[in-house]
Formats: sequence, C-alpha cells, structure tokens
Amino acid sequence: MGIRQKICWIPLLVVELAAVLWPFSVLAQVGKMPYLSLTIFADGYYNVITAGQEKTVFLEVGNNGSKELTNIRLSAEAPQDLTVEFSPAVIGTLEPGSAQVVDVLLRPASDAAKREYTVALLAQSNETTQVADIRVKVQSSSPFWVWVGAGIGALLIAGFVLIFMRFGREEP
Repeated sequence: MGIRQKICWIPLLVVELAAVLWPFSVLAQVGKMPYLSLTIFADGYYNVITAGQEKTVFLEVGNNGSKELTNIRLSAEAPQDLTVEFSPAVIGTLEPGSAQVVDVLLRPASDAAKREYTVALLAQSNETTQVADIRVKVQSSSPFWVWVGAGIGALLIAGFVLIFMRFGREEP
C-alpha cells in the first residue's frame, strides 16, 4: 500500500469516529436540559361541569431536568364560553426535581352549549415550554325545565281526576 492510499483512509476514519461519538454528545447535552412536566389530576377522562357552575382541577407543574426553571407562566387556550383561571398564574422558580400544584378553575358560561371541549394548558418558562390537554364535558345548566314539565303534567292529571270525581257519570 502506498502513502496515497493511507491518506485516503484517514478522513474516512475521522468521519466514522465523529458519527459514532456525536449521538453520545447530543445525549449528554439533553440530560442537562431543563424539562418541564405537566400532570393533570382530575375525575377521569372527562371533567363533567354543569353550565354556569365552576369546577377546580389540579395541575402539577414539575421540573424533571437538571437546571432551575424560572418565571413559569401558565395560560390556557379554551373556547369562548369556557373561562380558565390559574392560582397561582406565575411560578417564580422551580428547582430540579421539585413540583408545585396549581389550582385550575374551569367555569363554563351559563348559556354554554352542552358538548365536549378540549382545553390546552400551556406552561412557559424562560427556558422551555410544555402543553397539556384537558377534556371538559359541559352538561345542561339545570333540570329546571324538566321539573316544570313534570309539574304541569301532574297538575293536568290532578285536574282530570277532580273533574271526573266532581262531574262523574250519572247512573240512570
């Protein structure tokens, strides 16, 4: 083998070595990155809420990374007839390995349509961003009209019974 053939193999070895070592350096960098986690504690797959009333669910904001997270701002993308409030709405700092529970108040409008909604909960820090979805099922505001209908039906039946008893058939 001549010197020229040996020189051709050197760049190839450098490229192969870089290809082998590069993923490990990327993994080492990822391990040091901040990681924001959002965990929703709710009553099941759907959070059933009566229109016009409110319900509180809990959101755990956690730092699963190795760097401190700062200025974590919480917000939501929700339909117009659903209001979402956070308490607290801002978390100053969150140390690695720690978490904080946040109250999330869900309040559908009194005239909100009876349907299912998806609400995106967004946590943005100076270092990273995380999104979680929560499903909300709004049910009718109250069975008021059902009771009104049942009351009218009961009054009609009572009226027919009274009329029949008062003016019942006369026997010849």
